[in-house]
Amino acid sequence: GIVSLISLAVLSYERYSTLTLCNKRSADYRKALLAVGGSWIYSLVWTVPPLIGWSSYGIEGAGTSCSVRWSSESAESTSYIICLFIFCLVIPVMVMMYCYGRLLYAVKQV
Repeated sequence: GIVSLISLAVLSYERYSTLTLCNKRSADYRKALLAVGGSWIYSLVWTVPPLIGWSSYGIEGAGTSCSVRWSSESAESTSYIICLFIFCLVIPVMVMMYCYGRLLYAVKQV
């Protein structure tokens, strides 16, 4: 889930920068590979902490998958969930809103 949301944020920035910022670079795949690899590494950074003690994972209701223990009320769990919410949901959504808003503004100007 985190990888897909971060990838969407990266893609929105890529569309914004391609269409609104003047880039004189030739097409190369290094930037795309860096974006994909960076989104996976960023996601890994946010999914590893429960394995090393900051919060924990538990079985979901149906018993077929596991997820962060959302119902745990310890300070560690609460701080992890707040950080996860901010850095893996709020910031990527704000990046997407900004990029697509600026893109829409640029299209309306034409």
